Amino acid sequence: MTQTITPTVTYTNTPLIDVTCQLTFPQNLKISAAPPVGFQEKIKNVFPLFALTQDKTAYNFTSTDSRWQVVLGKGALTLVTRQYDGWNNFSKHLHETLEALEQEYPPQFLTRVGLRFRNIIRKSALGVTHKEWKQLLQQKWTGDLAWAGTAGEMKATHSEVLMGLNGGKDLVCIRHGLVPIAQPIQEMGYLIDHDFFVDGQFSMKEVPEKLKSYHQAAQRFFKLWVTDTLHQAMKPEA
Repeated sequence: MTQTITPTVTYTNTPLIDVTCQLTFPQNLKISAAPPVGFQEKIKNVFPLFALTQDKTAYNFTSTDSRWQVVLGKGALTLVTRQYDGWNNFSKHLHETLEALEQEYPPQFLTRVGLRFRNIIRKSALGVTHKEWKQLLQQKWTGDLAWAGTAGEMKATHSEVLMGLNGGKDLVCIRHGLVPIAQPIQEMGYLIDHDFFVDGQFSMKEVPEKLKSYHQAAQRFFKLWVTDTLHQAMKPEA
């Protein structure tokens, strides 16, 4: 699919649950040989909390409110936010983290660049519990939900699509479907997961432009899901 630049839309009632950037590189044994003291010093103003990951194979750095997280492993660097407040702020945190990586553990090259946006549409959060899914989501994606007499009985659906971008090596894996949600109330939500990535050999200098193009594509892809009813329920900001 060819990408086009879509104007950024910000929603007051955003369905985004997290945004993740992951870069992989050839394994650097120096990262696992000793605690990453220098790396921590360079990012501690934003990520002051430190712990080993649960499997003790990587280092976990988090913000005091737990909404931002960096995971450093011997072959990967991951940045996650659970309260996305715009591309500019995400890019700023990513830039600072990449600088720390380059200064402490400069990779010869990257083997994968990825950017992932996960959304869950919850009717209760948007005040549209009386609406059917076919009124909120474009049916070209969610045909199963339009089955006459069955929409209210469905407990889960799952679909996965892999698409190319710009006729090149860049790909997007789209996972979507009904998922159960327990909190704050028990209900069914709709997952929309856009996972953009490319495999190969890349320099660190190529990362910003690559991720910018994925962000622009994510804006366009999400727009393809949304009916005007859902768009208004999410309260677009001027």
